Amino acid sequence: MGHRAQSTGLREEFMKLGIPEEWVEPLMALGYDSVERLKEVEKPGKLANDLNGYKKKNKLDLPGLSPEVVGEWLK
Repeated sequence: MGHRAQSTGLREEFMKLGIPEEWVEPLMALGYDSVERLKEVEKPGKLANDLNGYKKKNKLDLPGLSPEVVGEWLK
């Protein structure tokens, strides 16, 4: 299975958690390469900060994330 197929499957898995498609790429770039890895996050606020920092650093035109929204993904 190639990298493209893996990332497509992962994109779908992340989206099933309620993660908007536009945030899947930043999550993968930050090293969240599986649902299991994402579920290990204990502090949604830190992940929200990391994602918002990635958004700012890469000048992505995405809405900001709150810890509450990120917390919903981790349930």
